Amino acid sequence: MSQTQLVFFPDSVVPKPRERDGRFAYQRVGGDIPLDLEAGAFVSVDRPPALKIYSVGFQPAKSIPEIARWFLRKYCPDSAVILDPFCGSGTTLIEALRRGLSVRWLDYNPLSRLICSVKSRAFDRCRVMEEASRILLLAGNQKTAPQTVSFANKDFWFQKPVQEGLEILRERIASADASVQPLLWLCFASAVRKTSDMNDGMLLAAKRAHIKKIPVRGRDDVFTSFRFYLDKVIEAIDEWQRLYGDRFWKASELPILDARDLNILSREISVDAIVTSPPYINAIDYVWACKFELHWLGLVENDAARLSLYAKEIGTERIPRGEVGELGRTGYKLLDCLIEDIYTGKVYRATPSQNHLRSRVTYKYFLDMREHFQSCFAILNRGGFYCFSIGDRSRICGVEIPVANILAEFAEELGFQRVFDFHLLLRNRKLNVPRNVEWAGTIRHDTTIVLRKP
Repeated sequence: MSQTQLVFFPDSVVPKPRERDGRFAYQRVGGDIPLDLEAGAFVSVDRPPALKIYSVGFQPAKSIPEIARWFLRKYCPDSAVILDPFCGSGTTLIEALRRGLSVRWLDYNPLSRLICSVKSRAFDRCRVMEEASRILLLAGNQKTAPQTVSFANKDFWFQKPVQEGLEILRERIASADASVQPLLWLCFASAVRKTSDMNDGMLLAAKRAHIKKIPVRGRDDVFTSFRFYLDKVIEAIDEWQRLYGDRFWKASELPILDARDLNILSREISVDAIVTSPPYINAIDYVWACKFELHWLGLVENDAARLSLYAKEIGTERIPRGEVGELGRTGYKLLDCLIEDIYTGKVYRATPSQNHLRSRVTYKYFLDMREHFQSCFAILNRGGFYCFSIGDRSRICGVEIPVANILAEFAEELGFQRVFDFHLLLRNRKLNVPRNVEWAGTIRHDTTIVLRKP
C-alpha cells in the first residue's frame, strides 16, 4: 500500500475539501494511488521515475499513468477487454498492456495514431539502426532537395535550409524498410518540431520575440535532431519491448475515427471497461498543436485536409460562421445558464464575437460528449465501467464550468450509474500556449469519475 500524508496549500492556490487550522488538506500519495482511497478525496501524487515509453511522442496535456493504473487494478479482472476512445499518446494503452489486458483504441488525430501504433508493435533494433544509418549517410551526401510539402506559411515557420533537410530526410524514410518506417516517422516528427521556428517549449505554434531569438539553422541541424530523437526512442522502445513485448498482440486499433460513432460497432465489438481522458473544454487546439508534423509526415494532403480533422474533434472551436451567433440550449438548466452567461459576457466581456464563439464551443462540447457517452453505452457490456479523468473547473470568459460533474450527470441521464470519484492536484497548472489567461483561466485539478452500466 502506498504511503500517504497530508500536504497543505493556501486557500488562494487551489480549492480543497477539508480544512485544518484555516488551511485545506490534500492527501499526498507516494507512488500508486491507493485502491482504498476515500470517495471524493483530493490527492497529490509524488511520481517516481516512469518507463521511458510514456514520454515518446508529442501530445499536449498527457494524462498521467497513475489514474489508468488505479482504475485497472481496482475494477478490471485479468480477462477484461479495455477501450480508450481518446488514446492520445497511449497512456491507457501502455497501462493495459502492462496488466496483460486486451485493449482496443482509437483517435481521430493521425499523429496520435502513429504514436500509439509504434507503442503497440515490436521493432528489430538492429534493423532500425541499420536503416537509420543508411538514411543519414545518403541524406548527408545528397546535394539537391525535392519540394513536395506545401502548407500555409511554411516559409514563415521553417528556414529554407531546414526545409531542404526535412525534404531529403522525408524522401529517404519513405523508401526505408516498411517494418521500421513507423518508428522512423515518429523520430522525424520530433525533428520537425525541434527545427521549426516556433519557440521551444510552446505547445501551439507561436513566435514570441521577447522569449528567445530563433537561431539560424541548416540541413545538418535536421539530421542531428533526427539522430538525437532516434537514440531516445530506441532506448525507450528497447526497455518497453524487453518488459512487455510479448503482449503487443493484445492491442488493436478500431476501424473508426470518431468517438461519437462507437455505436456503429456494437454488433462487432463489446468491451468490459472504458478508461480515458477526454479533450479539455476550450483548452487546447490539438490539430493546431501538431500542424507541422501532420504536413511534413504526409498525414494530411493539404491545409483543407488538416482543417477537415476538426469535424471529428469533440469540442472544436471551428464552428460554422452561421452558428456562432446562436445561443445553444442543451435542456440542462445549470449548463444552459452558464452558456448564456458566457454568451452575454456577464462575467467577462471580451468582444461579442468572442463571447458568442466561446458560448457555442461550450454548447457543442457537451452535446458531443453526450453523444459519445450514448455510443459508449451501446458497446459496453452490462456491469461494465466507464472511467474518465478531466480538468475541472474550467473558466471560460470568466464563467466557471464544473465540467466533470456536468458530464457525469449527462451520463447518468443516459443510464450510467455514478460509483466513485476523486480529485487530483495538477502541479503544473499553466499550459504554455498563446492565450489570454485573464479570461480563459487555468485548470487547477483533474477530477476522475467512475461510471457503471447497470
